[in-house]
Amino acid sequence: LSIIFYLLMVSRQNLTMPPPITIFQLFLLTTAHAVLMVSGAIVISVQSTSVKAANLLASFIVIPVAILMQTEAGMMFWGTDESLWFIVAGVLIISVLLVRMGIAHFQREYLLGREIDLLDAKWVVRTFWSNFAGEAVSLGGWYRNLVKPAFKRLLPAMYVLIGIAVVCIWLGYDWVATHVPDSMVQASPDDVAKLEERLRTIPSLANFREHFSAPFLFFNNTRAVLVIFLAGLFTFSVLGVLVYMLNVGLLGGVFAVLEVLGLEPWRIYLGGVLPHGIIEIPALIIGSAAMLYFGVSMVTPQSGRSLGEVVIELVADWAKIFLGLVVPMLALAAVIEAYITPMILANMLK
Repeated sequence: LSIIFYLLMVSRQNLTMPPPITIFQLFLLTTAHAVLMVSGAIVISVQSTSVKAANLLASFIVIPVAILMQTEAGMMFWGTDESLWFIVAGVLIISVLLVRMGIAHFQREYLLGREIDLLDAKWVVRTFWSNFAGEAVSLGGWYRNLVKPAFKRLLPAMYVLIGIAVVCIWLGYDWVATHVPDSMVQASPDDVAKLEERLRTIPSLANFREHFSAPFLFFNNTRAVLVIFLAGLFTFSVLGVLVYMLNVGLLGGVFAVLEVLGLEPWRIYLGGVLPHGIIEIPALIIGSAAMLYFGVSMVTPQSGRSLGEVVIELVADWAKIFLGLVVPMLALAAVIEAYITPMILANMLK
């Protein structure tokens, strides 16, 4: 109906008719939205024990889908026809994952055994704490008995993200090298010399500590890991992986920019990225792997446990990895980046 209304408005206003491929894309997009809303409503409904609760919870599907449609409208307004294909693919992937999650976590006997839907905050806190702290009585015991097994479960996801990082770094490098602005290619030797001089003056330790202190760098990097997790929390890790890809792709893009300007990117990377990046990049991969493991586990059958129990246990696993591994690694990387990296970079640029 929205497509028909759009075509009628175009014909009445004597506007240029969109090409058939765009109309086909809009048809696929509206169909994908319908599948997304129905699959999401069914997933919520099969976890409820009453018609009233199912209807009430399923109605909230309208809110995130409305936000999604507003975002898509902005992308279609500023983007091109290619952006529509990415939107359609993303919505269909989320719909398939929702259907998979509904099938994986549908347990008729469990639902029939419950009398009423009840939000028990004490049970939520107790379940989370039992999975987060367990029976550990010391920090060493917590790392050994809880953090270590959780980290081992992340290893397959880490291997996948390492492969994605390699591909994204290359794609970022290739895209920037191919689409670099002509003004950058035609930069005069004086401009390049000025940029090199700025690079030599940037690592002034006093100025760097004043504007980029260790706490600032730590909170900035921690916020990035939190954004990746929150982005993947409600999208089965799809959006979180996209944010992760953007972060690692920038490394290749910056490398290409430095190369085009005639600088020495390897020296700059070895002096300005490697000292703290050898800790910071693995921390980013580990935090993103916990997010990817969360999404994959959501669509994996979990016999004997409700969907709520699975979600709480997965959040507890992520919290163990985040607080036990990612935060200490990011804190150490921030100290190195604030106090050691500038000196190394300054010496290498002399």
